[in-house]
Amino acid sequence: MALAFMRRHRKWLFVFLWLVIAAFVILYIPAFQEADASAPGAVVAEVGDQGITAGEFQRAYLRQRQMYGQIDDATAQSMGLRDQVLAMLVEQKLLLLEARRLGLQVDDEAVARAIATSPTFQDQGRFLGAQEVRRRLELQGMSEEEFTDLVRGQLLVQRLQALVTDGVQVSDAEAEREYRRRNEQIKAEYVLVSTAPFAGQVSATDQEIAARFQARREDYRVPEKRVVSYLLLDAPALQSRAAVSDGEIQAYFEGNKEQFREEEQVCARHVLVKTRPTPESTEGHAEEEARALAQGALDQVKAGKDFAEVARAVSEDEGSKASGGDLGCFGRGRMVPEFENAAFSLEAGQTSEAVKSGYGYHVIQVVSRREETVPGLLQVKDRIRQTLVAQKTRTLLEEAAQSVAAALSRGRSLEQAAKEQGLAVQKSAPVARGEARPLLDSPALVARAFTLEKGKPSAEPVTVPRGYAFVVVDDVQASRLPELKEVQDRVKSDLVEEKARALARQRAAELRARAESEGLAKAAAALGLTRGETPALVGRGQPLGDMGASAGLEAAWDLAPSALSEPLAASAGWAVLRVTEKKAFDPAAFAAEKAALLETLRSQRKQQFFRSYLSSVRERFPVQRHPEAFRRMLG
Repeated sequence: MALAFMRRHRKWLFVFLWLVIAAFVILYIPAFQEADASAPGAVVAEVGDQGITAGEFQRAYLRQRQMYGQIDDATAQSMGLRDQVLAMLVEQKLLLLEARRLGLQVDDEAVARAIATSPTFQDQGRFLGAQEVRRRLELQGMSEEEFTDLVRGQLLVQRLQALVTDGVQVSDAEAEREYRRRNEQIKAEYVLVSTAPFAGQVSATDQEIAARFQARREDYRVPEKRVVSYLLLDAPALQSRAAVSDGEIQAYFEGNKEQFREEEQVCARHVLVKTRPTPESTEGHAEEEARALAQGALDQVKAGKDFAEVARAVSEDEGSKASGGDLGCFGRGRMVPEFENAAFSLEAGQTSEAVKSGYGYHVIQVVSRREETVPGLLQVKDRIRQTLVAQKTRTLLEEAAQSVAAALSRGRSLEQAAKEQGLAVQKSAPVARGEARPLLDSPALVARAFTLEKGKPSAEPVTVPRGYAFVVVDDVQASRLPELKEVQDRVKSDLVEEKARALARQRAAELRARAESEGLAKAAAALGLTRGETPALVGRGQPLGDMGASAGLEAAWDLAPSALSEPLAASAGWAVLRVTEKKAFDPAAFAAEKAALLETLRSQRKQQFFRSYLSSVRERFPVQRHPEAFRRMLG
């Protein structure tokens, strides 16, 4: 039906080419020659009542590897690509299930209309014909039915996104704030009155500490904490079991020689004289003037003057001028064609004539060059060994994780699953949500612990810096108000900090009063303080010199040029500053950009809102992996 509709409209072309690249299409592209689909119908994971088959996973995994430029499997594993692909497939299933739950539907007419009206499917307004489309689909191993289902799924997800996010709005005030953040800039002189010197001048009595604690006890509430047992599958520990033989190294080398091919390279330096990008531009030189300046530089080099000295004096390439025009070493495809062709035509020590590119005129000197080579096995043996050890370690790690997950899914305890692996379960100290130093340096592991029921282990591993971890909650310590003895040191520290900041503010107020008549530099010197200044214009939210970017300093951007600020709260104390230069808010420019900015902000907010919505969808539909099927699929 869809193809018949397209024939009538004759407006589409290359149907598979666009959609194959789209994220949703990734489910349906065959693995061609590489994927091992010995059991393509085996279910490796379930999302609600929807299964993810081995065939789907293999096709998606291959496509992702191709998107990275056909990286080898070891590199893909080190990137965690398998986990990423499975997570992506799970998300796609979740979205389709949620669309179905909400009763969203897409009829055949809508599918055909979406295909027929897409500008991607046209070539100079002429339709290639249904027969050619079928032929191209067949080359990709895709049936007409699969293709139609694919488009229908895309439209379902689009309708779900529209349903969820169409109410998201951004106000004009929000757009103005964002415009100001992006465009308002100031340059300022400032004096920071640090709190630190005053901390040694103040103290806190027991009575003051007790009074502050009673008045602000809620500030010191102990958050909910959890004690967890965890099983760490440690990649470095498994590495000793990843032995690699010389035969394996030889076989890898023979099968992957192209990986080690070292491209032709030249090491060069240049002098650049810029030309004007447009006739009206004031930047750069007129064509004849630029050519003459470049020729003059070349004449100096030919007369025996050191190239680096000429480059430092003449070149207008700020990135290389200070280093005598040195560009380092580069292969083909790194420079603009005119520059590349000239550089690769020179031998070491030779200097080019003036070469014209889109940037201007270059004088190029090749310092050295290396021809394309394929190193021998001995030269790359250590690299191969490291690659194979990493690959085997990753495989051992994944096998162990799948075995533990399978044991837990069968009802085994974490201790029993650990014993089967010859490992031991460890117990944590009480850990709070969002702790600065989380368990195993993994915020994700702590977050997982706060989603689990007490005594029920997670059957899914959490990726941690050293490998994988499985966790079970042993105890939940409810949030509570503390006794003074538990937090006395914190209360004392806060009280001393508060007193020190008050003294620092008094000194900042004194500084400002003197600066009104004496100027900031003299006032600072009189009080033993140091004046600083921003080296250039600074935008909102960016650090103001060495004072950082605390919220209290935001008021600086609202000052008029030359105006002296009141004491402003900085992270290290109080600051008094004066704006010496300002790029102010431009109402006319904002009005011209407001519509586009509103649309950009609305799009960003929609994406954030939809990601949050997806989290709630995950809670609605259970996700279950089948580690044994996954393991068999990976061979």
